Amino acid sequence: MSGNTYELLALIGRYWFAGLAVLIVLRGWRACVQDNRKARTLRDWAGGAGCVGELVLTDDGTRRRRKKPQTWLVPAEAMLGSGRRADIRLRGRDIQKKHIFMTYRPGEMVLHAVNGAPFGARRLADGTWVLRDGDTLRVGRMKLTMVFFDAEDAARKAPVKPRRKAAQVLPEDVSDDEFEDVWE
Repeated sequence: MSGNTYELLALIGRYWFAGLAVLIVLRGWRACVQDNRKARTLRDWAGGAGCVGELVLTDDGTRRRRKKPQTWLVPAEAMLGSGRRADIRLRGRDIQKKHIFMTYRPGEMVLHAVNGAPFGARRLADGTWVLRDGDTLRVGRMKLTMVFFDAEDAARKAPVKPRRKAAQVLPEDVSDDEFEDVWE
């Protein structure tokens, strides 16, 4: 192989691998953006199904002003953190992937610290914290306010236990003859 051919192949190879590296980075970024959009769409579709309240960002630790407040829906059981699998995902360097596990009791939210202690909530004797309607919670630099959807009703009512399971009702007009081809 002549020297000119070798130099030409080396030049092509250099740019080929550099272009391939850029392509890999761009495809990874695109997949990340699509994944976040799908997750946001699923959260929007779910709406308030099974949610007991919302966390409202009152101070994000920066001096930026927001035109509208940022809120997160809070399900009855939720993991708050910065990880992808967290139900309530907060972005911040000082927030762990799994920071706080939250469970709902009528009129209050019980917090269990996983990898960091919440600040600003009422501490119970067993090492958990409690948030009631209007209480603030400091997670990292962020300051969040808990707002329950039915705060007054939850304070008045005790949890209702189901009396018994509903009987399964089968339609009477369905016969096995209609499905013979399926079973064969």
